[in-house]
Amino acid sequence: MSIHTPSLPPNHCTELVVQFLADLMQATMENQNQAAFQRTLQTYCDSLRPWLAPSDGPLNPRPIFSLLKGCTFDETGAQITVVLSPEAEALFRAWLRRNKVLNAGGFNTMHSWSN
Repeated sequence: MSIHTPSLPPNHCTELVVQFLADLMQATMENQNQAAFQRTLQTYCDSLRPWLAPSDGPLNPRPIFSLLKGCTFDETGAQITVVLSPEAEALFRAWLRRNKVLNAGGFNTMHSWSN
């Protein structure tokens, strides 16, 4: 997976971004309709607000935004390129901060994925 964001160097923190997106998908995957998905997504984003720093995100965040500016797959589907929106970058930084606190306190559990 490639991660391209304006403020992060290419392939910097790729594993962490994958974990962030996996955490987001786990939080929202049980929703049966669009309205429930939107509520769960908003709750997830709101849960990161306490860890946002003024320097994390865009100066004028949009009230409604996509988390991904782009997402492309190669012809085999094996390589994915993700471009986070500026607002998603801010949420990612807040997620990093929150997880550091949770990990340091021993309150975080490891998630596992299998194909």
